[in-house]
Amino acid sequence: MTTVEEVLGRPDQGVDREARRVAVHTFRPRRSWPAVITGFVILIVAVVAAAEVIAALAGSPLGLFPVGSAAEYAQATTWSQPSVQIASALLALIGLVLIAAALAPGRGHWTALRTDDPALVVGMTRSALRRAVAAAAQDVDGVDHVGVHVRGSRIRVQVRTGMREAPELPSEVTAAVERRLEELAPLRSLRIATHVRYAEG
Repeated sequence: MTTVEEVLGRPDQGVDREARRVAVHTFRPRRSWPAVITGFVILIVAVVAAAEVIAALAGSPLGLFPVGSAAEYAQATTWSQPSVQIASALLALIGLVLIAAALAPGRGHWTALRTDDPALVVGMTRSALRRAVAAAAQDVDGVDHVGVHVRGSRIRVQVRTGMREAPELPSEVTAAVERRLEELAPLRSLRIATHVRYAEG
């Protein structure tokens, strides 16, 4: 089979690294929900605070926030008091949790494929990857049914066969899946775990 590299020649290493960087950045899973929830909460607080300030300036405060009590408490409270230190530590902890949630990658729904071209980014959905792996395993002689689970960088292939004994079947299925993955050329290496269920009797 003629590959793209055989037709165009192997790309320069710098171009290859740039292509990998662009693909990884493009398909890097984002944590959208923490950002949406945090932004929504901040928006509600800002709207309520703005309404309270405008109403107070108009001479008829809404009373949604105990502004007077809060001001008196702030004037009479020092940084050394335990309540202030506990509140500060709690707010700092919430901030660290939000930062960690923003920096940690979310669950990816795409598998980036190698293209060797920074201007071309290709990816497969998890369902498409499962179907491709299942089709490769199904082509192995003796395989009656295939179930594929993809989680992170691990692919679990569960095979059912009508044969009572076939010691070479797991290695044949694994080899078929590996060949299919070589054709797809994912950027991240994927580990394959093959389990075979034989006929009873």
